[in-house]
Amino acid sequence: MFPASTDWTPEKVRTDDKFFDTAADIADAPCELRDRVTVVILTIIGLLLVLTLVIGVWRMLLAVMLVRPSCDQVFDWLKTSFDQQSGPGAAINALVIAMAIIAVAHVPGVLVIAPLLAWLGFLLAAAASLLQTPDAAGGLRIFLTLTTYAAVFALPYTVIQSRSAVVQCFTVTVCSSLIPSTFALLELAMTPTILTGEQRLQSTFTHPNIYAFYIVVIVAAILFMTCSTTVTLSKSVRRMLFVYGGYLLLLLLLTKTRSAWLSMLIIMTGYGLVIDKRALLPLLGLPIVLLIPGVAERIADLGSGTVDVGYEQLNSFVWRKVLWNDTLEWLATNPSGVFGYGLSSYQSYVPMFFSRGGGQAGIGPHNAFLQIYFEMGVVGLTSFLLLMAAIASKLIHRLREDFAGSFVMLMMCVGYMVVFYSDNLLDYLQYQWLFWFTLGSACASTRFAVYPSQVRLVAS
Repeated sequence: MFPASTDWTPEKVRTDDKFFDTAADIADAPCELRDRVTVVILTIIGLLLVLTLVIGVWRMLLAVMLVRPSCDQVFDWLKTSFDQQSGPGAAINALVIAMAIIAVAHVPGVLVIAPLLAWLGFLLAAAASLLQTPDAAGGLRIFLTLTTYAAVFALPYTVIQSRSAVVQCFTVTVCSSLIPSTFALLELAMTPTILTGEQRLQSTFTHPNIYAFYIVVIVAAILFMTCSTTVTLSKSVRRMLFVYGGYLLLLLLLTKTRSAWLSMLIIMTGYGLVIDKRALLPLLGLPIVLLIPGVAERIADLGSGTVDVGYEQLNSFVWRKVLWNDTLEWLATNPSGVFGYGLSSYQSYVPMFFSRGGGQAGIGPHNAFLQIYFEMGVVGLTSFLLLMAAIASKLIHRLREDFAGSFVMLMMCVGYMVVFYSDNLLDYLQYQWLFWFTLGSACASTRFAVYPSQVRLVAS
């Protein structure tokens, strides 16, 4: 059974706009309906590709990253209204992969850069695991979703060739939060019990956790822009960014996502200790947040439901620990092997070993490290760790040119690993896109004009 708060039901945790749902989720629909949906999706993809040819990959990339975080609720409404499993998000996902292919074809030299080689290794491990999966359609969907993450990381390498392009990328990252931040105010006005009850702020996203992790990226981007030598800002702009960052931290509290709180605390503490000690002053006011009833209740929840006995309702963290222990005990006698049980396999196997699952399929592992090991085996987990190591090495090398900015990005990676440990992070597409786009922009800023590029790919 699930924890009393019901925050962690699979339906809520998994994102709704999976890539290539057209192929995977409507396979059992009538052929005529299937054909109509496929034609609509392909038409949208075609129109977006034509628009990309007109305005260029660079501008289309910035436009996608700017508006995508605001679209989840709209896309969900469209899917519900037309009673379909897939929506415009599938077309945008396909566009991102197509843009990456076009861009890399124009700038093939980026493929030999260590982080991109590491991404390629991780994707190859994911592809190999598909041979084992009991859910081929679901596994393919996850593989293509992972490919979009690699695409948004790689694209900045092909288009960033000046400091102004780096500034544009980070500006787009921060500005992408304006609509969600405004919508959050409306949500608070319509649901004031978010401040006092169990309800959680989610803004334009499909789950509070996704919004919380997204806010962490935005705040990290603000810290980068205000301290990096790559970016030059006026004092007034810096002040506005700090004020806006404070507002985002308040919204983060109201998402009531504890792992995101911890991730943000690590980033802010590291920033305060190493870059600007003034950032430690707000941390002294942390006890004040307990005056917000909803936040205090969320923290107090950790002290209840801590014993796994009978039908005792567990808090979400203890529930996770039971799930992880059951998974590891099962893996001890049924090792995942070299390539794992295959992408999208965990939810099929979980009824076999989860003592609190009641035989229910569809429960995610709530630990992306465990998910990778289960579904992609030793090769998958090793390739992911090599990916993060390659990025860390790149950022450490970048410390020589921009110590403060590189350090903030390193802390953002540490925060990422924290939430990677405690959630179904591979499914959170909107958050993952902004994280990898921001990280890719920072990593790419160390090689402004190393590779020649076609004019339509150049940031101008």
